[in-house]
Amino acid sequence: MRIKEGLRVGTATAVALVLIACGGGSNNGNLSGGGGGSSQGYNLQAGITNMVTHGLSANVTLSGSVVISGTSTSVTGSGTYTLSAGVGGGTFNGTTTTTAQTQTLIGTVTAAGQSIPINQSVTDYYATSNSNFLGETAAGAYDVAQAPFQYPTTVSGGESGTLGTVLRYGDSTMSTSLGTAQTTYTTTAPTTQNGPLGITITTKSYDTTNTLVETDVTNYTMTTSNVISFVSSTAQATGGTITATAH
Repeated sequence: MRIKEGLRVGTATAVALVLIACGGGSNNGNLSGGGGGSSQGYNLQAGITNMVTHGLSANVTLSGSVVISGTSTSVTGSGTYTLSAGVGGGTFNGTTTTTAQTQTLIGTVTAAGQSIPINQSVTDYYATSNSNFLGETAAGAYDVAQAPFQYPTTVSGGESGTLGTVLRYGDSTMSTSLGTAQTTYTTTAPTTQNGPLGITITTKSYDTTNTLVETDVTNYTMTTSNVISFVSSTAQATGGTITATAH
């Protein structure tokens, strides 16, 4: 579930893109409590493993605004967000036992009276043995988890924690630093007995001067069978804010 590909804005027209990711989590800083129905029996590590193994797909509506020539311009659109089934046997940052999963967003956005096609992808890498998150690659980006993101085997509503830090580079040589990204999570108790647990992943990206340049907030649900579904994702940067919502 990853860090983020983020928000892309063209010079004359807006090309809005949100590719979501969930960094995963540890139990550091967990809070007890929450409300609503029972939230027992949720295993985030099993949910991540299911997601990496089988993938997922959602039709999404895109909305928000971007800055074009100094003017905030509304953006609308639609598309399909897909996580492929993971493929083992790959290599990432020297680790040979990895599973690769491709995220894609294909669709169309409209801004300033023009329609722009979207066809973007990133690749996430997980440890084959336990599906711990290792990093992500995309055009012009090579993101490496400072330590593999480990997922809690038991989560309930009202928890929060630090998930990990990603070191961002321009390419696989890791010779040019782009900064860091820090990922946290919170959970929301189900509203019905044994209903889906809400999971919110927040990733804040910083440049090399430690200035915040983008915030990504992604919402998921997870059932007691540890099946994860995408709900929505919002990317906020100086160029604008874009939200992708499943429908």
